[in-house]
Amino acid sequence: MMTPIRQRIPVPSFLDVATYVSLTAMSLLGISGLSSLPSQLMALGLVLSFGLLYHFVFRSERYQRTPGLYFGAQILILCLLFLLRSNNEDAFNFLFLILTIHIAVVSPARMAILWIAIGFGMLSLLILATVGLGGLYAILFYSVTFVVCGFFGSTIQEVERERDHNQRLVEELQSAQQKLRELAVIEERNRLARDLHDSVKQQVFAVSMQLGAARALLDEENQAYGPVAEAERLARQAGAELTTLIRELRPPNLGKKTLAEALQEYVIDWSRQNGIAADLKIDNVSSLPLPGDETLFRVTQEALANVARHSNARHVMVELADQDDEIILRIEDNGVGFDLSQVEKGVGLDSMRERLETVGGHLNVSSGTSSGTQVVAAVRRS
Repeated sequence: MMTPIRQRIPVPSFLDVATYVSLTAMSLLGISGLSSLPSQLMALGLVLSFGLLYHFVFRSERYQRTPGLYFGAQILILCLLFLLRSNNEDAFNFLFLILTIHIAVVSPARMAILWIAIGFGMLSLLILATVGLGGLYAILFYSVTFVVCGFFGSTIQEVERERDHNQRLVEELQSAQQKLRELAVIEERNRLARDLHDSVKQQVFAVSMQLGAARALLDEENQAYGPVAEAERLARQAGAELTTLIRELRPPNLGKKTLAEALQEYVIDWSRQNGIAADLKIDNVSSLPLPGDETLFRVTQEALANVARHSNARHVMVELADQDDEIILRIEDNGVGFDLSQVEKGVGLDSMRERLETVGGHLNVSSGTSSGTQVVAAVRRS
């Protein structure tokens, strides 16, 4: 039993066109050399069989499981065409050369040599059987053309293999460039987070301490006490906002953590910092390959930041589940909600959508006044 062809070499477009043109031209030439209508109809049927097998079996790569059956059938069809004894039999013989190129383009070297030898042997036997020793010159000519066509087909195979290899290299390079861009963004976020932490946050903290000290020195009946206390509250709120912003700027450290572990740690910390009860439910989810897990983590950060800033919620449910080849992240709060038609872009929904779209995910948000908000993000596993 012939070994299936393991490599995949697509038929080049120029060879595809050349095959159809050659098949049409040579078939018309060969059929015109037949004297009787029955032989012409038989030749037409054989030619159509050759063309249909090429189109529906060879080009669709269905031949790969049983290449011997396909190549054997095509050689048999060409032998039958030869036996019709057209006055222009070289036109039909030319199809042997086309088949030789097809074999060499898609087959490993040993298989190609075997089938080309079988095709050449069958054609030589037919020539000797019908012409006799006078056909030795034709056999010699075809021996050279079969070898040339075989080398031509193997060259096409090498070119296509190199083209495929180069295409993979280009895709890998593009992927590497994308990762470099992502790393550059992450590095810029880290730098900005460090600058905010080391300068602005420290200054806001110092202002808050100074205002606290001033408030402690004032009597509550003093006219300046109220404004100072309010300024102190605003400074603390600004500090809390800066802390949240810095945490959002820092990329999630998922190198040694699964997405579930990172979410559990973050949700607990967020709940403690904002004084909002939060439950996390995880349904048998393993870590996604980057950037899927990082994207869902960032969406969680953005969604919970919106809850803390705008919802006045007392409770939040964060759920991570594996459903229908997708990782589903659901964040639901019992806050005041909002009118989706009136929402401003600054709320962060566009940012979450853009993040998910870069990894082939999607976002769905549902909310209503006084009915809370539900954010559902989904990313495909592959």
